Amino acid sequence: MIYPALRVYLTQEVTNTVWPQYFVGFMVATHFMFMAYILFAEGSFPDRWRRVRDDLHAKVGSDNPPSDFPLMRKLQWTVDISWNTRMVGWVQKPRNSTPRHPHPPYLRREFLQKTFLKLIVNAAIADLATIITALSPPFDYRIHDPADGPEAYLAAIPLLHRVPYVLAWAIGTGASISTAHNAVALLCVGLGRSSPALWPDIWGSWGDAYTVRKFWGCVPS
Repeated sequence: MIYPALRVYLTQEVTNTVWPQYFVGFMVATHFMFMAYILFAEGSFPDRWRRVRDDLHAKVGSDNPPSDFPLMRKLQWTVDISWNTRMVGWVQKPRNSTPRHPHPPYLRREFLQKTFLKLIVNAAIADLATIITALSPPFDYRIHDPADGPEAYLAAIPLLHRVPYVLAWAIGTGASISTAHNAVALLCVGLGRSSPALWPDIWGSWGDAYTVRKFWGCVPS
């Protein structure tokens, strides 16, 4: 994570704009801190962190810890734990504080149909939110001095008029993330590589945000 971050920051064509810098910094810091927490908490390779679908007992009476997995399977395990901060599909998942999974009889075809409809809706919302922001002259970087920072863009908009643009940006960002989540879910479940139970709604319901634990596990973070 550190090496690609340095390569990106040393590439002037990328670092000339704020968004790539923010994105790279956010991704590196998030995954680095999460993995550092796991490694420091365990003191060694975290063999007790296990996915529900892992075959931990290759033979009767024997244990098959993740550190003994084949290389490609170990890489998949590592990527999963690095990106899956809410531990969906892991035995360490917090109980009663994560999005509800589809019921066991949830049909694959029904899941694919509903997820496809969500993909269309989320893509439309993301596109509409982007258009709302793009049509606003204050957010057009071409009419500002290249040295201007974000404060110059916001200063061009009256205070009360900023709220719709901020909401549009937040809604568009959430819809974009949902679109990507829906697309990957369709691909994995459609190809038979994942169960629908491993793809709960990424945001959950705001009605569940009545405690800090529910807010973290069930609704947008």
